[in-house]
Amino acid sequence: MALVAPERLSRFLSYLLRHQPRDYPLRFDSQGFVQRGDLVEMVQGRFPEVTEEDILEVVEGSDKKRFELREGKVRATYGHSFPVDLGLDSVEPPESLYHGTARDLAESILREGLKPRGRQYVHLSPSVEDAIAVGRRRDPSPAILVIDSQKAHASGIRFFRTGPLFLTKEIPVKFLSLWEK
Repeated sequence: MALVAPERLSRFLSYLLRHQPRDYPLRFDSQGFVQRGDLVEMVQGRFPEVTEEDILEVVEGSDKKRFELREGKVRATYGHSFPVDLGLDSVEPPESLYHGTARDLAESILREGLKPRGRQYVHLSPSVEDAIAVGRRRDPSPAILVIDSQKAHASGIRFFRTGPLFLTKEIPVKFLSLWEK
């Protein structure tokens, strides 16, 4: 796979499996799975040199557990912009979770709450370091929001765990604060 870097392939797989792009029509089931063969065909339409083994290596080797392979089907485990039943059970979160975001968005989030903004769930990191890495995708010095996840959970907000992330529908303002370095 020398011609297509694994990171580039992973980004393309994420795009295909999270967002249902019209240019790449895949058939998703209610849990967000697509047939492995259909996915391989789509990827090879864009990157003919990529083999099925290359794709499976990225799917199964993702350190962030972005993908899941089950019974000949593949899906993204988080980040969907369309409704998917991930079949996740609610979990008790750690005391605090974190969300990295662009500095210019932090103020409005602290006023209005943390919402999925075009995705199905809000993504929360278990550590400040992870949140910083996520936030740096949009801002070299991101704002880090601290979520009082135990209090939120006690108030009835449900949290789900997938890969390294925690997911939830939204976090009201009263459970948010700005992390101070």
